Amino acid sequence: MGQSTLVQLDTARPTASATKVSETLEDSRSRGAGFGRSFYVANAMEIFERLAWYGFFTLSSLYMSSGVESGGLGFSDIQRGTIQGIIPFLLYLLPVFTGALGDRYGYRKMFFIAFAIMTPSYYLLGQVSSYGAFFTVLLLVAIGAAIFKPLVVATVSRTTDDQNRGIGFGIFYTMVNVGGFVGPLIAGVIKAISWDWVFTLASAWIAVNFLLLLAYREPVATTPRSSAKNPVSIVTDIARVMKNRPFVIYLLIMAGFWACYNQLFLTLPLYIRDFVDTAPLLETVASFSPDVAGAIASEDGTQVSPEFITAFNFGSILLLQIAVSTWCQSLPALRVLVMGTITVAASFLWIGFGPIWGGLGVVTAVVAFSVGEMLASPKSQEYVAESMPSAQAALFMGYYFLSMALGFLLAGLMSGWGYGTLAKTMGRPDLMWGCFAVLASITAAGLLCYHRQFSIQRQNQDRREETP
Repeated sequence: MGQSTLVQLDTARPTASATKVSETLEDSRSRGAGFGRSFYVANAMEIFERLAWYGFFTLSSLYMSSGVESGGLGFSDIQRGTIQGIIPFLLYLLPVFTGALGDRYGYRKMFFIAFAIMTPSYYLLGQVSSYGAFFTVLLLVAIGAAIFKPLVVATVSRTTDDQNRGIGFGIFYTMVNVGGFVGPLIAGVIKAISWDWVFTLASAWIAVNFLLLLAYREPVATTPRSSAKNPVSIVTDIARVMKNRPFVIYLLIMAGFWACYNQLFLTLPLYIRDFVDTAPLLETVASFSPDVAGAIASEDGTQVSPEFITAFNFGSILLLQIAVSTWCQSLPALRVLVMGTITVAASFLWIGFGPIWGGLGVVTAVVAFSVGEMLASPKSQEYVAESMPSAQAALFMGYYFLSMALGFLLAGLMSGWGYGTLAKTMGRPDLMWGCFAVLASITAAGLLCYHRQFSIQRQNQDRREETP
């Protein structure tokens, strides 16, 4: 997910003193470089896991909706949208409970279990054809990923310190985007051979991590295993968070943003395939490099395959995120968050009501969308720290990802209904993108109303907490 958006599911917050932690850091740490061996191993594992996930996920709409005669599954748009809503919803929800497994049973063991689940599951995705079987196997992929995700983030956290944690997570998120950018490009090329190769390659990417795991060393335990969070304490925390009315409202508002964000992966590939004439863009590419044009062409050789256009999302983030973050770092979080959301809405209008300049216009819209994402995604988490009671900011930050889970669920259902009914049945894809743009605009307006309603309330509460 373009991925300035990856949630920091660090389920093992440091509780030991800084001195004690520094004395017990893993033996492999290189003091000169500032990072230990496991830091680099974890980043490498993240790349391969992202290569597998985005190599599949970016193409999933095309695969599920393509006819059986073309090698796809022939699912209806409602079936496709239901899968794309429920499975990612669970993927982002399950780490609440799987996050503590590394502390209880050991990181290497849980990494092994995650890879043992995902490796055969990715391969089996290409071998099953019924709706129930595909749903079940993809659910196994989500379970494996839900085990992996908090482990790798916690490893990065534990193998960095206060002096280098910022650059450490910067490297980590760069690796996320490298995998997100390269994975679909490679998968798009081998898709021309066979859909089966897409899933075989995804399985192979995960299998590489078994080899990397040989070089992985258990990170230092900053939380005793006996004090690691159990399901009861997690449910208690969630109940506590859900009692905070402003936070719940904020989660619901931001779920609208994430529902819009995911249309880039769920709906845009289908729209490009069925409604956008990318032949002029392909001809332009061919004038510079016939070989590249052949690699990115669709099966009939006349259009650009959609995944190579959506890849501009990850590519632009890799190139522009630092510049965008630098530009807006001193600006108020809410202002930037609203600007980003409105930019996303404008990109949807550009896509749907034209599209201006054909394939090149869609590429431009994807880059504009990515700028909106780069503005809104980091600031959406920063705003949690600003708008929640300061004494409980860390707790609320830890559960912000619930808005992403809800957004994924809503995104899949919206995509299935919107594309099946508005775009295909009614022949009005412009109305579909207009609806997505309206939701993004409502989200931006909701954020402004939320800030006006609750910012003063929060400031008064902080003053009361500071009063002896």
